Amino acid sequence: MKKLEDIPKNNIFEVPEGYFDKLPGIIQNRIALDKPAEARPFFALALRYAIPVVVLAVAGIFIFQNYQRGPGDSESLLASVSNEELVSYLMDGDDASTEELLEGVDINDIDINSLQQESLMDFNLNDQELNDLSNEFENEYF
Repeated sequence: MKKLEDIPKNNIFEVPEGYFDKLPGIIQNRIALDKPAEARPFFALALRYAIPVVVLAVAGIFIFQNYQRGPGDSESLLASVSNEELVSYLMDGDDASTEELLEGVDINDIDINSLQQESLMDFNLNDQELNDLSNEFENEYF
């Protein structure tokens, strides 16, 4: 194995004669040949600002449509129940309780209020009849 001291110390790099004398002139010629940067075209500038605006508009429309439909939509609630659970309920009949079926479904207060409103609308009751039923229910159970 060779030792570091055994390697000869030769200068293997050579610079051509007059290189550093000519270097400033070469650099200045290259700079002079470069064209000044052209102004950005209108189309590129418009794309830079138009694309984010379009993306935000599409996202806003999507959010607004979901807001109008509402989180308590009974169709979306029914869609959240898997087909297997529905088939199991239909096959078992009375054996499966409502609580067992609803264990896998995440229902929040908005969903409950929406379901109550939809169920009350099915009866076609006016406000007076609803108040009477509500009072009757409170008197009986509370």
